[in-house]
Amino acid sequence: MTNESSIRRSGSQQSDLRHAGAQRPAGTTLPAWLCETEHYRPLADRSSFIEHNLEHLGDVLAQIGDALPVSHSPLDRALAAVSPSLRIVGVLAVIVCVNLTRNMLFSYVMLAVALVALAVRPARLIAAILKPTLAVCAISLIVALPSVFVGQTSAPVRLVVRAFVAVSLVIALARTVPWNRLIGGLRGLGVPDSLVYVCDVTIQFIDILGRSMMQLLDALRLRSVGRDTRKLKSAGRLMGVLFLRANTQARHMAEAMVCRGFDGRYHVRRERWLTWPNAAYALGVTAMIAMAVYLG
Repeated sequence: MTNESSIRRSGSQQSDLRHAGAQRPAGTTLPAWLCETEHYRPLADRSSFIEHNLEHLGDVLAQIGDALPVSHSPLDRALAAVSPSLRIVGVLAVIVCVNLTRNMLFSYVMLAVALVALAVRPARLIAAILKPTLAVCAISLIVALPSVFVGQTSAPVRLVVRAFVAVSLVIALARTVPWNRLIGGLRGLGVPDSLVYVCDVTIQFIDILGRSMMQLLDALRLRSVGRDTRKLKSAGRLMGVLFLRANTQARHMAEAMVCRGFDGRYHVRRERWLTWPNAAYALGVTAMIAMAVYLG
């Protein structure tokens, strides 16, 4: 009985619908305003804030923790056998000697060495080193130019040469040595675990938060249709969202490290110091220091 009643009810509903359709006038059409075609052409607008930040973040993320291949460079293949700790000491010694010596002959000698080391590297690595180095040199030149008006005509040259030597060596070290080996090199020099932890986590967070920022900028660009005069005001909101994400990510990362047994200490494998590559590199650094002391 239940099935028969449901069948009768559905049949009566269908007949009511057919009856309602029969009562509707045959000539009924849609309103005119629904039939009109609309062409929406948003006004042209510049999004330089978004595009420039996306491009810059993409370049930075491509360089963070990504050592370039050194198989095509005979110099870097030879330096790869040197202990990272010794290489860090050598670069620091060069920077200190270049900035402490008053005789510009030593700076010019180190500039020649840096240029020769740059010339024997592949084109991709040369471009990766030269771009930030020349940018720092340009800033140094602008800063030192006012000294020309007070009679210090050689100050801009000294500052630019020293900046080129120091920055090119640091960037070459960072781009040719993987980040985990640099962390191990810092720990091998006796750097405190807290400082090593800060350096390690900073590099990782630059990559993570940089990708989050790119996602936020992409979302802002997709939602910015037409002319938007309040686009720059979204920068503060982006920073706020990024701060919240950084806080959440830091908490999750700390919990994950604790769960994996991290006790605040870095345990790195001890590398052999008494090797021929290390001895040759140490001899070169010693000769450089002796030259700096002799030239004064």
